[in-house]
Amino acid sequence: MKQIVCIVLTIVFFMSGCSSEGKSIATSSQEVLPATSYAQLMPLVGQQAMLLEFGSTTCASCVEMGKLLRKVKNEYPQAHIYFIEVHNDQQSTRNYGIQMIPTQIYLNTKGEEIDRHIGVVNYEQLIAKLKSEKIIF
Repeated sequence: MKQIVCIVLTIVFFMSGCSSEGKSIATSSQEVLPATSYAQLMPLVGQQAMLLEFGSTTCASCVEMGKLLRKVKNEYPQAHIYFIEVHNDQQSTRNYGIQMIPTQIYLNTKGEEIDRHIGVVNYEQLIAKLKSEKIIF
């Protein structure tokens, strides 16, 4: 019985973090990395190593990642780090097989997916990963 209660509470907790009411939960657009449409990124794919963050402004975990990505982008302005709003860019979301958000996809200079992570990471993990994938120097 305890296991069932734990499972139900976990599901409720997860669902409360990602709503689909269409309301942004970010307090300021300057706090999070702004969304870029995949169509705008297509010319860069295969030219630059990059991080694509698939998420939504209605998802608490995504907003947390958006704030972290904004911080990194401010520290490394030349870094190719992009946020794709899944509700506005559904075709690219399907093309990359996004099933949960936030999802970070790392692409090499050939446009090939070299890694993917689902969920939130901390600053140190993100910086280390971006350096190892040569997205920041």
